[in-house]
Parts: sequence; structure tokens; C-alpha cells
Amino acid sequence: MNRKQYDLDFKKMVVAKGKEIGNMTAVARQHELDPKMVLRWARELNRKDLDQLEGTRVKQAKFVPTPEDYVQLQKENEKLKKLFAEQALERDILKDLLKKTNPHLRIK
Repeated sequence: MNRKQYDLDFKKMVVAKGKEIGNMTAVARQHELDPKMVLRWARELNRKDLDQLEGTRVKQAKFVPTPEDYVQLQKENEKLKKLFAEQALERDILKDLLKKTNPHLRIK
């Protein structure tokens, strides 16, 4: 019987899902894996052994917004402010309508 080899991305995905849920055993059962194996993967990822096996790490680039990004965000912010104001006005109008009684709908 041949042993299955799992790639590093799959191991990281399973461990991340397990940490997110808080139950490694349930995630192992979902993927039809041995829970002890998934726990071992988690320990190894915590020790960063698997990252060393992967080779050199790729540094994540930090996002630096440009002036164009700021302009776009300001436009989007103004648009959202207007939308919020319209919704608040509609909500207030509907509240006023609910407070008022309609004399023609009264049953005597």
C-alpha cells in the first residue's frame, strides 16, 4: 500500500481551517485524514519546519497607496456618504408614516 504525499499548500490549508474552526480532528475527518497527522502538521508549521523545507521565503510586499488611490478612495467615500444620507432620510420618512394613523383605514 502506497503512502500519500501531500503538498505544502494542502497542509497549510488544512491546518489553517482547523485553527479557524478550533477543531483539528473535525477538519481531518472532513478531508479523510488521520487526526494525528493533521496535529503533527500543525506542530511542524508552528515550528516553521515546513517553511524551511519550502526553501527561501518570499517577502510580502507592503502596500503603499499612491495619490491616485487616495483620490479614488475620497470619491468612493463621498458616494457612500450620500447613499447613507439617502437611506437615513428614507428610514425617517417611513418611521413618520408608521407613526401617523390613516383615518380612512379605521374600522368603526
